Amino acid sequence: MNSALQKRIEKARKLIDEHDYFRILTHYDADGICSAGIVARYLLTKGKRFHVSFFRNVEKTKILKILKNEENAIITDMGSSFVDEIKGNIIVIDHHKTSRDNDEVVHINPHLFGYDGATDACASTLAYYLVDDPTLASYALAGIFGDKQYLNGFKGLNQELIKKLSLKVERRLVLYGNILDAIVYSTEPFFPGLSGRRENVEKLLESLKIPSSKDVESLTDEEKIKIGSYLSLNLIKESRAPSAGRYIVDVDINLGGSIRYLTELIDSAARTDNQSIALSYILGEDAAFEKMELLRKEYKSKVIKAIYKILENHFENNHLIYFFVEDSYLTSTVATIASLYLFSPDNVVISLYRDKMLHISARCSQKIGKKIHLGDILREISQSLGGFGGGHSVAAGATVPVDKEREFLSLVERRIEKSLS
Repeated sequence: MNSALQKRIEKARKLIDEHDYFRILTHYDADGICSAGIVARYLLTKGKRFHVSFFRNVEKTKILKILKNEENAIITDMGSSFVDEIKGNIIVIDHHKTSRDNDEVVHINPHLFGYDGATDACASTLAYYLVDDPTLASYALAGIFGDKQYLNGFKGLNQELIKKLSLKVERRLVLYGNILDAIVYSTEPFFPGLSGRRENVEKLLESLKIPSSKDVESLTDEEKIKIGSYLSLNLIKESRAPSAGRYIVDVDINLGGSIRYLTELIDSAARTDNQSIALSYILGEDAAFEKMELLRKEYKSKVIKAIYKILENHFENNHLIYFFVEDSYLTSTVATIASLYLFSPDNVVISLYRDKMLHISARCSQKIGKKIHLGDILREISQSLGGFGGGHSVAAGATVPVDKEREFLSLVERRIEKSLS
């Protein structure tokens, strides 16, 4: 680890040691919950008190108002975008692109120390280095998997963490539990004609002579090869993403259970507005696990319904594919699935949700991400239209006035065209 980054982390530990109570402000997704949970668990072990608040968007005005009334605060998975506007006993643990710094707070961001926050470290990675507690490693990894930083291999601080913990990265079938339910509720990957279609999956398993009552873990090697081959062919045939088939067998880490599965549980709680259930699990409430499993099936059913709808109803420009969803918590999840498994890697995928504002989630392949930076594009365009936004090179979000929809899409299309040409 960069020595300057290590010094920041040590400064943060010292600040925590000096105070008894902290307000924790965090993003609502898997990385936000895991990073806040890791920090909260650390505070518990030190006999500190805390109050956690989750934010769907980086509501700067609201956050700054809260900070004015708090003596000590920790912000995770956000904060770097307004770090120069705060001061005091505040720790900011963020991984979103920034060139801003502020000596009046403890600002921990990989971009300030030569790392890429899109691939080398997420907020949960940084939170783990702060607490340095192996019992919390699974939540750091869940944050990494939740932010898709395992794609194309672990890098930077994530890779250092894997080595530090002596963990074995495995390639395995990305299905969990009962084989029938595993395919029916699978969204990553999403299998057109099978995901959400129980009768079709039952017929498939019968044709392959695989008992639908079996758990994935109890399948023979021959059965795993048969089902894996069929599902790979499903993606190759039904998807316009050439590499989609390779995600049937993908990286995972076993820490008393699949990290990919733990990530799905936490993420589903987050996106059904039950962040507190996932947080309580990280803080030691085992009963929350069953609640998260129920939420997982509930959320995945909504995601599957939305995906079938967008397959039939989406819009395409030269470099842009966009569509609308009916639930604001679906925007980022569906955008990710569409980009990875459904559409061509040569297109930027944008998911939209309308209420009083237009909420946007954008995704693109690593191939396009080498030529454009979605976070920069969405931040600049949304600000020019009276909104806000930002993010990473391949994953970003924004919010703009709803009447600026056409103008927003047109500006994004033109900016992508200019960048790619």
